[in-house]
Amino acid sequence: MRPTVRQLLGIGLLCAAAGAAHADSVPRDVNSFAKYSDPQRAVAAVATEFNAAPGKPVRLAIYDSEEAFLEHARAKHEARLDEEGVAVLPLSDLEPGEYAFAAYLDENGDGQLNRGKILGRPKEPVAFSNGVKPKLRKPSYDETKVSIGPGSVVVITLDD
Repeated sequence: MRPTVRQLLGIGLLCAAAGAAHADSVPRDVNSFAKYSDPQRAVAAVATEFNAAPGKPVRLAIYDSEEAFLEHARAKHEARLDEEGVAVLPLSDLEPGEYAFAAYLDENGDGQLNRGKILGRPKEPVAFSNGVKPKLRKPSYDETKVSIGPGSVVVITLDD
């Protein structure tokens, strides 16, 4: 059963985002992400919904405006997947406010989001905050923005 926004907010989670491919629900138990909460700062938890090798890098970009969205990140973070397929990224450099998040699994570790040559579609798993799953166009900042503050956990789920 897919949790409601009210349920997510009730336990301190702000959003659950699925990757660009499919699945519009949070497959894991939503309560399992509460353990990443930190009362001093917001945290991003990027989870995989497929078997990804522990230690693979996850890259997260954070945007604070429509003008900068997908062009000029306010901040970039990197963390490695743990044994549970989750990369936890502390967001201590962000003040409370609205931000949009984009994450990808750098499967080959080259530090770049690899794209197809013809259409330019991502070859590596990509996900956006707020459950946005783009199909024929890039998502907008307004579609992907979420409010964060100390204790918030932004959950982003990568689909293969």
